[in-house]
Amino acid sequence: MIRKAILPLIFACFPAFVPAILVAQDGGSKPIFDDIGNNLKSGDAAAFAQWFADDIEIDVLGTAGVCSRSQARQLMKNFYSRYTPKSFTIVHLSGSLPMRYCIGTLLAGGERFRVTLFLKSERETHRLQQVRIEKD
Repeated sequence: MIRKAILPLIFACFPAFVPAILVAQDGGSKPIFDDIGNNLKSGDAAAFAQWFADDIEIDVLGTAGVCSRSQARQLMKNFYSRYTPKSFTIVHLSGSLPMRYCIGTLLAGGERFRVTLFLKSERETHRLQQVRIEKD
């Protein structure tokens, strides 16, 4: 009798624990991507560029290549001059250490953009290896 009462109780409580389990498996990448996203939506190319690796693969609306941090910062500055960011929302997070990625939606200049960010983490250092911004 007690067994029959406990089993439904366990199943009823299970959905409450699933989000906690998923966050624990995430490895803490959401706070890092939240910080990166805040810099992305700030419209400040220098603040966003602090996350860039020394050599970064960047694709901003079809202008693509591997370039230095300062060149990538200039590409973002040009993007921000055309599209003023309003918000950035994370849609998907995945990957495992040392490489993780995030797909998000950037609303800027009255348009929607799909943003893909590839992050490499080593110890306490996190650097974007690739940034891709394309119209949604």
